[in-house]
Amino acid sequence: MLRQVLHRGLRTCFSRLGHFIASHPVFFASAPVLISILLGASFSRYQVEESVEHLLAPQHSLAKIERNLVNSLFPVNRSKHRLYSDLQTPGRYGRVIVTSFQKANMLDQHHTDLILKLHAAVTKIQVPRPGFNYTFAHICILNNDKTCIVDDIVHVLEELKNARATNRTNFAITYPITHLKDGRAVPSFNSGVLDEQS
Repeated sequence: MLRQVLHRGLRTCFSRLGHFIASHPVFFASAPVLISILLGASFSRYQVEESVEHLLAPQHSLAKIERNLVNSLFPVNRSKHRLYSDLQTPGRYGRVIVTSFQKANMLDQHHTDLILKLHAAVTKIQVPRPGFNYTFAHICILNNDKTCIVDDIVHVLEELKNARATNRTNFAITYPITHLKDGRAVPSFNSGVLDEQS
């Protein structure tokens, strides 16, 4: 009995609703389109926020305050002669961290040779695209000589390898600055990162 009453009531309501919609077709055809246009127009002021830091960190977070303090006390050399990976700000760059399974010294001859082979393999990478092959030289940071800037640790390892090859014992990695044969002074914290994090 209750089911029949509900069935009759719903059938009557939907019949009247259908009759009302059918008698006003212009309104029900144009109203959804107008509402969609009005709601879609609000996206014209929509801006995509790409900064992950802005999205996830509070405006006055302690991390932002500390980063500003560190940047003011220890300014970073942002010239084109430095790698972006040396900067403390996010950017588009990559870094390889080499590790040893046996917790061995990463500056011994075997590991030095492996790291330099890895560096050579990375610099020989090619990405074929339609009509052009991109190489490492196309995406690296160039210095004034139009050659790629190489991380300082690679220069230190090459110098170490050359010293071993010529049985030179006078080359030492010193902290905080290592002096190379060509007269350049290289910060040894890069070597420390290789030795400790590796």
